[in-house]
Amino acid sequence: MTAATGISDTAANLAKSIMALPPLPATAQEILTCFGDEFIDAGRVASVVEGDAGICAKLLGLANSAYFGLSEPVNDIEQAISRVLGVDTVRSLVLAMAIQHSFNSKKCPAFDVGRFWLMSLMTAECCKKVAAADESCEVAERDLAYSAGLCHNLGLMALTHIEADRSCQVLMHNDEKVESGSLTRWFQEEFQTDHKVMTAELARLWSLPAPMIEAYRYRSLPKTPCQHRLGLVVSAGVTAVQNEELPVEQRLSLHPWSEVLGIPADDIQSMAALGERQKDRVQSLAGRLTH
Repeated sequence: MTAATGISDTAANLAKSIMALPPLPATAQEILTCFGDEFIDAGRVASVVEGDAGICAKLLGLANSAYFGLSEPVNDIEQAISRVLGVDTVRSLVLAMAIQHSFNSKKCPAFDVGRFWLMSLMTAECCKKVAAADESCEVAERDLAYSAGLCHNLGLMALTHIEADRSCQVLMHNDEKVESGSLTRWFQEEFQTDHKVMTAELARLWSLPAPMIEAYRYRSLPKTPCQHRLGLVVSAGVTAVQNEELPVEQRLSLHPWSEVLGIPADDIQSMAALGERQKDRVQSLAGRLTH
């Protein structure tokens, strides 16, 4: 067991095998420093983004997409951030894009990268709403809610990168089942660890913001004390989004999160259901992250 997260040696070794690869792109490292600056502006974020031509092109493409309906195209990344996309959204998306560059999941055909990012974005939206409704959530953690939701399942992408064949078998087996929480069990049987544990370990090794590390640790070991409200927010958001895809009789109860967060369970579940305009936005963002 590792002292940092209490995970199995298997998980730690898998995570270390990733860290033996080239480090995260400089863009990801730089954007991480922005999380602790509540006064970060579009110019600072733009200066980071401009260092990665691929990410810069994706963000400009998104700002000029039909979803935003601009009368004139935006060709300047700083203007795209300040006028169209917003600093917080861009900061989160840049981190996700940069991290994705560290993985190659193409060898795992059962891994649907489009669905991965769609579910991640839906979770990010839900977590942001839950955090806003949680009166006890501190501002710093509330600001991290979107990013924490967006990156909550990076361990799955990591597993498909380093153990493509075995992960493919797990995912195909899971697709044959219609059972809440089964993916965790199949990964545990195959690897003696799972995607949630891997996410917690990766967050620690990559030095993500402390509340995010604790949130992922709490998700992987839910019986341990939660030191940050963000852990409760992310767990509630993930569960609500997963429930949206399950028959009503198989949905997981949200009451444990409802009681602690002081938000009615039905309200939390409703936060996972996106309106038509939100769906369009999320699908557009997912497309930019997929290609």
